[in-house]
Amino acid sequence: MKKFQYNLQSVLEYKQQVLDDLKEQYALRMKYVEEKKLEIEKLRAKARALTVEFDEIKQQGAAIEKFLMYSSMIDNLDKQVEVEKETLKILQANADKKKEEVIAANIDVNKFEKLKEKKQEIYKAQEQKDREAFIDEFVSNQQNTIGRSA
Repeated sequence: MKKFQYNLQSVLEYKQQVLDDLKEQYALRMKYVEEKKLEIEKLRAKARALTVEFDEIKQQGAAIEKFLMYSSMIDNLDKQVEVEKETLKILQANADKKKEEVIAANIDVNKFEKLKEKKQEIYKAQEQKDREAFIDEFVSNQQNTIGRSA
């Protein structure tokens, strides 16, 4: 009997390739999300360091210009953090959208794989029936041959 051949194999392979591409896109988007989180954390750390430095200068006493400079730098960093947090929200939303696409594509691929498994089981069952029929026919022919010669 001929080897099992899934007639939708090319469709399954295409769907798998689409899934793989979507996974790569999702991974890239998550990389951007993680990079943005690191960037935000660095800005926050810089703001904390400036705040500590500013507190030390306040205790030591300094010119008003220096106070204004530190205050302005800290405010700018805080504003930058807020801007970057908004960017992070957009990046996260893009990643979440791509994740939904990955899930949908994964479901699609699974459907074709399950169908392939069912077709393979049907093929194996038919192959087993054909073998049994062949054996029955062979035994029957042997008995007929033996019966005629006796």
